Amino acid sequence: MDKIKLMIVEDDPVWMKGLTEYIEQEGDIVVVRQAFAKEEASGITSSDVDVVLIDLQLSEDGGELCGLQVASRLAEIGVDKMIMLTSRDEPDVILESFDRGAINYITKSSYKDIPQAVREANAGKVRLHSDVSGVVTAELRKERKLKILTQAEREVYELKDRGFSKAQIAQKLYKSVETVKKQLKLIHSKLNSDERR
Repeated sequence: MDKIKLMIVEDDPVWMKGLTEYIEQEGDIVVVRQAFAKEEASGITSSDVDVVLIDLQLSEDGGELCGLQVASRLAEIGVDKMIMLTSRDEPDVILESFDRGAINYITKSSYKDIPQAVREANAGKVRLHSDVSGVVTAELRKERKLKILTQAEREVYELKDRGFSKAQIAQKLYKSVETVKKQLKLIHSKLNSDERR
């Protein structure tokens, strides 16, 4: 049986060494490439690796989430089995990782689950890791609930959800405060009637 070819993108040499040794103990996975920076990670073709494990925060960019940029670049060249590895658990970061092409997301505290996640990714049978399943499920519920809103109502809802006041929403969307109040009332009515069904 062919071994699963894994690339790890991780800027911390201690984590890189530990992950590589831990994963290769499994016998069916081999780390064929180690990338310590996003440029190193970008120089592959989709046939070079089966699965890529990407640290979300690479320190070369001052702590920015450049693992997301790595995922985008790899997705552009056809790499479609990427797992994000991080200590971050903010919903927006998790969801953006999936937007950029990740198929799973594991926090570093759950590193013991990485070999199984790599196998599942390689087989194309991904079970969302428990680190993120609640966030993804909540977003799915929200999206299904909000599909009854018009585009204009959705814009108002999103701004209100982000903490904008009625006056701020009106200013941002070039509407009167009275219009925003009416839209919020209609949105509330629609969402509540949908929940009662």
